[in-house]
Amino acid sequence: MAKTKNMPEAEHREVQRKLNDIQMLLDDTGVGTWGYDGATNTFVLDRACREMFDIDDDVELGMEHMRERIHPDDVGPYWEAVAESMKSGNFLHSYRIVRKDGTVRFISGRGRSNPGAPGVAPSVRGVCIDVTDRIQLETKLRSTESRMQELADGVPGLFSFIDRNYHVVFMSSQYRNIFGRPQGQLLNEHIANIIGQEAFDQRKDRYDQALAGQTVHHEASRAMPDGREAYFTITHLPHRDENGDIQGVLSLAIDITDRRDMEQALERQSDELVRSNRDLEQFAYVASHDLKAPLRAIEVLVQWLNEDLSDHEGGEVQENLGLLRQRTQRLNRLLDDLLEYSRAGRRVGSRTTVDTAELVADIGTLLSPPDGMKVVADSSLPTIDAYHAPLEQVLRNLINNAIKHHPSQTGTVKVSAVDQGNAILFAVEDDGAGIPEEYAEKVFKMFQTLQPRDEREGSGMGLAIVKRIIDWQGGRIWFHAGPGGKGTVFKFIWSKNPVVPGIEDMAMERESEDVQRQDAAHQHSAG
Repeated sequence: MAKTKNMPEAEHREVQRKLNDIQMLLDDTGVGTWGYDGATNTFVLDRACREMFDIDDDVELGMEHMRERIHPDDVGPYWEAVAESMKSGNFLHSYRIVRKDGTVRFISGRGRSNPGAPGVAPSVRGVCIDVTDRIQLETKLRSTESRMQELADGVPGLFSFIDRNYHVVFMSSQYRNIFGRPQGQLLNEHIANIIGQEAFDQRKDRYDQALAGQTVHHEASRAMPDGREAYFTITHLPHRDENGDIQGVLSLAIDITDRRDMEQALERQSDELVRSNRDLEQFAYVASHDLKAPLRAIEVLVQWLNEDLSDHEGGEVQENLGLLRQRTQRLNRLLDDLLEYSRAGRRVGSRTTVDTAELVADIGTLLSPPDGMKVVADSSLPTIDAYHAPLEQVLRNLINNAIKHHPSQTGTVKVSAVDQGNAILFAVEDDGAGIPEEYAEKVFKMFQTLQPRDEREGSGMGLAIVKRIIDWQGGRIWFHAGPGGKGTVFKFIWSKNPVVPGIEDMAMERESEDVQRQDAAHQHSAG
């Protein structure tokens, strides 16, 4: 700086020191100073500006040097801004420069123009700031916001974020569509101004719980743009910064309308199924009762005929009477089994501790098999908590089936088990004739027998009842050949904790209905 006329030497040195301090401060902060002299059409750049523009100190700057550094796409707008500053007195323009190595930097230029003498172009003085890092950061932030927006828009639901002051910071496109307003009219708005004060008052407690650190779940309905009412499961989650401080609430609402409609449809079907099963059981009971009355009369008539014709030995009278008696007994047994099938899995009683080894032994005694037939309870049979009646009925039918269909009067029926954690795998194994694989499905159907009924008495309902009970408690049943291809092994899964809603109430309901049926049956008989 040249010494100003009449300025004392000490004062000049102090001014120069301050200017040097300012220049050092500008250098340290990355701010450079520049000037343009319109009279000589030359530029003056300080050291910081020259480093930004990558221009050596010994280069005398002119218009061409600046054109070489300014990005080709920004040259025109730059000189337009310079020309405008000559009129307005202020220069404010951002542009790019290209350094020698080809890297591009973003510069923010600011300055003021000073009018020159008449006929002389004005001069401009100002500062230039390298804002490349800021521009790149802003670009990354915009890119991140764009990706976040795309991610949120891809979420199958309504996604939003509000800050601690209940202002909307972010909202997914599906959410915006509900309000029918562009994003610019939703962001930074108080949520009450968007959803209405009444709705905000209803939701504020849940927002406040999330702002207090709780995760809040609830369900609610929303009116959709197409006029339909949709149901959502909504989660409010507190959002924390890196220090763990809660900055706002993230909300996600998932449309469960279809699921809710399906659940309601299933509930209706379940109610209808309960009603249908009740009607089926009532029909089976009444049919059994009404049919057994004339059946008993037929049995009495057969007995009378048998007594009256006991001395008659001609023809086939006695044989035919025997067949008639056999058929009536079969019909009587079929009616009992039909009623049992309708009730299978429903007359459950209560859960008790069941020693299955003792249960199998009791069943073996109850069935009174031939002297040469043994029912063996394997040591693997566990003690479990279960509904005693259904389990006893399954094991009894399977053991009885093995005894009844054994080709001889001697053999073994063995019952064993494997604990599978949440369930027990039971196995009922015999050493009989076995069942061909082609009958794998047939044996579990109603009224199906593998031998003619004249050869082996039975209604064909035993395994159907077994399968119905096991299906009821969520298990499954199948069979395969025994060791060496001899005999048959029936296996079934018995859940330790069957999911049967309202099972205790259902048992009580069955007892009440039984009383009503007995009353109705007595009235019917009296009539």
